[in-house]
Amino acid sequence: MNGPEAFPSELCAEHRAVETVLRRLDGTRTDGGPVPDDDTRLLHALRELLDRHLAVEEDHVHPLVRRYLPAGGALADAAVHTHTTIRLLIDRALDEHLPVAERHHATDTLLVVVRAHLSGEEDRLFPALRLRVPAEELRRCSRRVREAPPTTPPRPVWGIPPGAVATATVRDHLTGHGSSEQRHSP
Repeated sequence: MNGPEAFPSELCAEHRAVETVLRRLDGTRTDGGPVPDDDTRLLHALRELLDRHLAVEEDHVHPLVRRYLPAGGALADAAVHTHTTIRLLIDRALDEHLPVAERHHATDTLLVVVRAHLSGEEDRLFPALRLRVPAEELRRCSRRVREAPPTTPPRPVWGIPPGAVATATVRDHLTGHGSSEQRHSP
C-alpha cells in the first residue's frame, strides 16, 4: 500500500526500529541494572535513529500539521518542543560529566517521553492527518520522507534557535561539551 491510507508507513517503520532499541534499553535496566557500555551503545544507536527521524518529521510532517489540522501550529510547536526534550535527554543520558544516577534518571525519563511521543503520533496525529490532508499531499509527503537523505547533517545545536550557533559553540567549548560524543549539548 502506498496510497494515503498507508501514510506514513516509512515513519511507522522507523518507530518500530526505535521501539526495538527502547526494549533493549529496558532489558539492560531490568537484568540486574544497566551495564554502562550497553547503555551507551544503545543510546548512541537511539540518537542515530532519532536524528534523521525527528528532522524528517519537522521538515515534512509538521508543515502538514500546521496547514491542515485545527490548532495545527500549536500541535507542531508542541511536537518540536518534545523533539527538543528528547534530544536533551539523550545528551544528558550520555553526558559522562554527570553522576551515574542523573544519567540513569535521564535515560528512564527518555524511555517514557519517546514512547508517549510515538504512541501519540500513531494513535492521534497520523490518523488525523489521514482524515484531513488531501490524498495527493499525503503521497507527496510520503515520497519526501522516503527520499530524505539517510543521514542529514546535524542541526547546528539541538534546542538552540538558528543564529545562536556561535554563542552555543563557545558555551559548548567552555563547558566541555565539545567532544564528538557530546557535541552541541546544551
